[in-house]
Amino acid sequence: MHPLDPITAEEITGVATLVKAREVGKSIHFKKIAIVEPPKRVLRSFLTEERSGKAKGIHLPRRASALYYYRGTAHLFLAKIDLDHQVVEHVEKLETHFHGQADPEEAAELRDICLNHPRVLEAVKNFGLPKELTLVCDTWPYGRDSKDNHPRLVQCYLFARGNHPGSNHYDKRLSIAKSIFAPAQVTDYTVPLPFAPVFDMASQKLIEVIHLPTGADFTVNPDVKYVPHAPKEYHHALQGQPVRQDLKPLVVHQPQGVSFTLDGYLVRWQKWRFRLGFNWREGMVLHDVTYDGRELFHRLSLSEMFVPYADPRHPYSRKSVFDVGDIGAGVAANNLALGCDCLGVIKYFSFVIADSNGNPAPRPNAVCMHEIDDGIGWKHTNIRNGVVSLVRSRVLVLQTIITVGNYEYVFMWNLDQAAGLHYKIQATGILSTHPIDEGTTVPWGTNVNIGVMAPFHQHIFSLRIDPCIDGDNNTLIEEDSVAMPFDEQNPYGIGYVTKAKPLVKSTYSDSAPYRTHKIINCSNINKSSGKPVSYAIHSPDKQMLLAHPKSWHGKRAKYGSHHFWVTAHNDGELHAAGDYTYQSTPDDGKSDLAAWVDRADNTEDTDIVVWHSISLTHNPRTEDYPVMPCDTMIVSLKPSGFFDMNPALDVPQSMQETNSSRPVKEKEIEPDRCCNLKDS
Repeated sequence: MHPLDPITAEEITGVATLVKAREVGKSIHFKKIAIVEPPKRVLRSFLTEERSGKAKGIHLPRRASALYYYRGTAHLFLAKIDLDHQVVEHVEKLETHFHGQADPEEAAELRDICLNHPRVLEAVKNFGLPKELTLVCDTWPYGRDSKDNHPRLVQCYLFARGNHPGSNHYDKRLSIAKSIFAPAQVTDYTVPLPFAPVFDMASQKLIEVIHLPTGADFTVNPDVKYVPHAPKEYHHALQGQPVRQDLKPLVVHQPQGVSFTLDGYLVRWQKWRFRLGFNWREGMVLHDVTYDGRELFHRLSLSEMFVPYADPRHPYSRKSVFDVGDIGAGVAANNLALGCDCLGVIKYFSFVIADSNGNPAPRPNAVCMHEIDDGIGWKHTNIRNGVVSLVRSRVLVLQTIITVGNYEYVFMWNLDQAAGLHYKIQATGILSTHPIDEGTTVPWGTNVNIGVMAPFHQHIFSLRIDPCIDGDNNTLIEEDSVAMPFDEQNPYGIGYVTKAKPLVKSTYSDSAPYRTHKIINCSNINKSSGKPVSYAIHSPDKQMLLAHPKSWHGKRAKYGSHHFWVTAHNDGELHAAGDYTYQSTPDDGKSDLAAWVDRADNTEDTDIVVWHSISLTHNPRTEDYPVMPCDTMIVSLKPSGFFDMNPALDVPQSMQETNSSRPVKEKEIEPDRCCNLKDS
């Protein structure tokens, strides 16, 4: 197998068998089984030989790692496995402040335990939940609100839904009066959901029951009256209104098939060549990306995603989740469907991850790949003679979608014909909601229905960019556009120049309207511009982490405090918030991006990694409820002095003979029923 191929079902089974054989008499709870990529120095040499056709007969060992608990305990171990020789090479017991991520089986177990716990059942009995509603539990990573070394905990939030599987349980809220824990008279209907249990993930025991504030301050009032309201539903069967009838089919047709070719996970399209990877944590990964035979990027991946909420009241103050580190983008990957998630002629890629018992867990159709028309690529009309030169832009799309609790995230790499890569992020799904008293508002959230408040929050992504722009001697620079002084060199006051500042030591950098970040290679000079070849990073200038740097949000997600970071490459440094984010304590000074930057490594003309933090500050609109229209951000990696001229000049002229467009026929347009078409 290729050293970068995703892990197989047979490899997962083999690793689990080896670990269980070593841990005889122990019940093993696997948290991950994943491929360990070869050291970059070795891998780069291999990939270079492979591209030149000289790697035949060269073999790089396949290795894997396994993270596991002794089931029911806090004992966490990391094992390294040689897959070629089927041996466990090393096992390390991790320090007690490291915790494994949540997994689907564990979360399902805790939900069932919560919903069947005697104290919860007593609460439901006293509440008098209508028979047509079903109790629902959402499990949330516990986050952190103190320096205490807690056991691995989970916070449960309770809801109720109708019998329809698409019922919006975030709008139908269960509420429990405080009196069920201290016997007293229960009010008829209390405020929605002022009740959240906390469980120990290892022992599965109830730790505490927390009553939630529902007013405009921190006060908990369990006797406030419940005001019934009509829920807002998103499922078409429950909306109570007809769907639009005036939308005609739009069919994507490629009569001669697709323009890409495949060799396993090696993809070739136009002048692009790259390998597709996939793992439980990062999900989709691109390896060894080249254009027209020139090296661009060694590895591109989603390093982390942090979602901190802004409700300052306890226990909401710890409501935060590292969706990549705490859950896993590969774990949460959707099974993409034809005609729905992807349109056109589609190639699907399916993968496997490991479940908690060490069995292969399929992730079918986790990535889809297809071509789309993306409008005009370039055009010019010679106004002297009317001659038109025009090409339409064709884009290769690789897409994955993940569902993490209430939210969906769409991640796409779009590769264009002019050597640009565009990372497109879309957020959709349902807002996470809190209960609120009728007639009350708070400054940190938006009321989206009676008794339902959606708190402000942020989505802070980290895109890990491992470049090899014409080789490994790369430097990140800040290039600022600066107005010239009004002097003899600029007598009309209209001139401006660019000034470049190389980041020669590992550090951070911020975006600005006047600033472009570029990755340059001073070893290769563009013969036309006389400047080093480079790729520029174009991204919207967004507000970064709003939580105070001394808050636990700020300490645990330091990568979110600045837009750009650059470090010297070190094997194993893949995750901006560290390897173990669940209830993480980042003050150990070595485990996250900020700690790596503090080393002040040389980052000039060397093997570097660029980390780009992309933030979406989401102050919910009422229009975002009950389901949110996609909110989109795009990061573009574009050649800037890498080529001597437009690399898409050789794209064929767009012609009607090949595109087969046609004008709409008058009979296809239905008359406007509100007016007379002839008169208008």
